[in-house]
Amino acid sequence: MIKHGSPDDIERMMARMDADKTRPIDDPAPVRDFPKYGRPLVYVGGIYGKAVAWTHTYGPIEWLDPSGKYHMGWAHSSSIKRLSPEEWKGSSRL
Repeated sequence: MIKHGSPDDIERMMARMDADKTRPIDDPAPVRDFPKYGRPLVYVGGIYGKAVAWTHTYGPIEWLDPSGKYHMGWAHSSSIKRLSPEEWKGSSRL
């Protein structure tokens, strides 16, 4: 569990700000956030992560790399596959 104001919390906030700067410009739709504790489990191009938000055509995805470093990036909705908890092989630290 991430505590408010922890280094992990700050790292995630910075990653979200960086991801928002690289949002694809061809989708002017509003970004809608998933609830923090209800984010869908997803698979995108070899990455197991969680969907943070969505628009009509894109969504920011969060994941941990093998070293445990946190990442966030945008993916096209056609490449995002929702998974059940049984199918998901991501880190329990997300």
